[in-house]
Amino acid sequence: MVAIKGCGHQLPSSLPLALNSRLPYDSQLTNILRFSRRKTIILCGSLLTLFLNINNTPLTAVAAEFDEDDETRIVRLFQETSPSVAFIKVLKISSKSNNSKAMFLTDESDATVEGTGSGFIWDKLGHIVTNYHVVADLANDKSGLQCCKVTLLDSEGNKISVEGEIVGLDPSGDLAVLKVNTEGREIKPAVLGTSQNLHVGQTCFAIGNPYGYENTLTTGVVSGLGREIPSPNGQVIRGAIQTDAAINAGNSGGPLTDFYGHVIGVNTATFTRKGSGMSSGVNFAIPIDTVVKTVPDLIVYGTPYSNRY
Repeated sequence: MVAIKGCGHQLPSSLPLALNSRLPYDSQLTNILRFSRRKTIILCGSLLTLFLNINNTPLTAVAAEFDEDDETRIVRLFQETSPSVAFIKVLKISSKSNNSKAMFLTDESDATVEGTGSGFIWDKLGHIVTNYHVVADLANDKSGLQCCKVTLLDSEGNKISVEGEIVGLDPSGDLAVLKVNTEGREIKPAVLGTSQNLHVGQTCFAIGNPYGYENTLTTGVVSGLGREIPSPNGQVIRGAIQTDAAINAGNSGGPLTDFYGHVIGVNTATFTRKGSGMSSGVNFAIPIDTVVKTVPDLIVYGTPYSNRY
């Protein structure tokens, strides 16, 4: 909005005007006022025309330029963030198979997929953060026939599939930490943000592997804050972030990021339309500030602090 000042016209203060007086130069004064008003209209119109034609750039072109900038920024965000996202599969090996677990990292023909999910790289040591419910079957496996396959990219963009071992579990907070051996390959940890200063309406992005489609990006906004959602063991997870960014089966454990690619939450739950299995647009993520408090204990002790005392 540009305000154009100086378009009004004022009479000189020296003119001795009265409300009911008849002056000998009434008609002359009227002509002056008409002429001045005409000049004012022409001047204001000229300035407005000049403003609208600066650089001869149509308004639609300016809008398109802004859209293009936003689009480029989102593309860059995905390119920089997606290498830190892992694809997690829990496989059950056939009891009749003679293949070792390592063989199923490349050939899944003799295995069944028990569950899929997402995760993100926590550090360069190979720790992967995900949801507890993604690996719950593996955690409770008594047969020894289940294994966890983690697929990710190294820092050079090469896809690698390795076995993930559980090092820490928090069923109450729906969090788990896996450890992978990248065999000396460098990996890119996710950049962590904060969930403390989030606002409803803020843009956010979910990256994960819904229905097995790797590295899928969905966009939305923060729809609500301070929500309460149930955990896998019936406890309550407080302070959850609500978002309308699409989160479906396979997204669980993946990062919810802000506009700068900083992780602000761990995607964990969605309300589905009854009988459809489809997301209703009411989705939830565990706030990253909660995750930051819990994960170090899971890495060192295998359980959250609250379970040790």
